Amino acid sequence: MRDPQPQPRYFTDVHRESIGKTGRVHAIVPSVPKDDPLVKVGFEEGTHIVFFRLGDLDVHDTVPAQHPPKHGRRGSHLPGSARS
Repeated sequence: MRDPQPQPRYFTDVHRESIGKTGRVHAIVPSVPKDDPLVKVGFEEGTHIVFFRLGDLDVHDTVPAQHPPKHGRRGSHLPGSARS
């Protein structure tokens, strides 16, 4: 995260704490304006999530895209699930 000057009005202390850190894009949220969407960025192994505007980020493709780990078994109401 770079330190945009002047800082956007939406910046809070949470945003300022992220300056200088490297995060991972978790999602892009379509919004208005379309050319500057909200970007969900994860820090600290995904335990800290912050939303930024795309225009306020330096984005690099240094790490190939990864699928997040699954968080448990499928619920019994879903097809293909089995209780053991």
